[in-house]
Amino acid sequence: MYFEQDASLHHIAEKVVAIIGYGIQGKAFAANLRDSGVSVIIGNRPDDYRDAALRDGFDTRPIADAVENASVVILLIPDDAHPEVYRAEIAPHLRQSDLLILAHGFSIRFGQIELRPDVDAALLAPKMFGKPIRQHYTAGSGVPAFIDVIQDVSGQALPRTLAIAKAVGFTRYGVMPVSHVSETELDLFQEQFLTPLLIDATRIAFEILIEAGFDPAAALLDMHASGEMAEMMSEAATAGLYEVIEQQGSPTCRLGVQHYLGTLLGEDVKVKGRAILQQIRDGAFVQILKREADAGYPSLAAYRAMYQTSDLTRTHERLRAAFRSTPV
Repeated sequence: MYFEQDASLHHIAEKVVAIIGYGIQGKAFAANLRDSGVSVIIGNRPDDYRDAALRDGFDTRPIADAVENASVVILLIPDDAHPEVYRAEIAPHLRQSDLLILAHGFSIRFGQIELRPDVDAALLAPKMFGKPIRQHYTAGSGVPAFIDVIQDVSGQALPRTLAIAKAVGFTRYGVMPVSHVSETELDLFQEQFLTPLLIDATRIAFEILIEAGFDPAAALLDMHASGEMAEMMSEAATAGLYEVIEQQGSPTCRLGVQHYLGTLLGEDVKVKGRAILQQIRDGAFVQILKREADAGYPSLAAYRAMYQTSDLTRTHERLRAAFRSTPV
């Protein structure tokens, strides 16, 4: 693990860092770097994100121009946009021994981009989305991240990447060495297996209670919308998944958990999980993603239309309107 004492901003002193993409991650990275005294420019195409970067006071330029004027380039645009943007606007404008940092190993793992042989390349993957990255930084703490040196031409790829990690706040919590291959597969598995499993479990619980005649608003508040379960999972991140129930649950709660734990999900769920992991590893998901991206993500639009009209979403909207404040 790497912590504060293992990194020094000296390695990027008087260097310009280009953030490519001012979206969910880019906004947080840029703000934290600037507050750490790092010279930051934003590379973004003309769109709402570019306008946001300008409003936030950043030197904002076309992507190629930003790359040409930086020594460290951090790529923070969606995975499906990497090949086109990298080939046309990044690779031709990198200079020898520049450092290219990716926040996700997808493009390298699946051969979507080809690294120039004369530049450094590294993975710096935060294990949190943009908003908490910024919130933790301003509170004086940080979030964990994975790191991997993919290509080291200068001999300085690791210390320079750790300097970026320190400036963004990751070394305050801890930075773990993990290969970009493992990071990619772990991240995709969490997105494709664990996250839908949790969402479906909440939906099923809600539907069972509604079928049994419970008030939808009360049911949703107890199952999810109060934030209690989220707080429990957040506490479990430090205390432990089993330990948090022991520490925070009443005897009734603990007995209920113990009584049914291991009985609700069977071997069929494991079989599905293994199949999803195999689809990730053999590249089948990459083809699915490419077809969707090329077509403008039609299935995402259909999914959005479905959930926006669902009883669960409508109930959640009622709850938001009913309560005067949002849980912190």
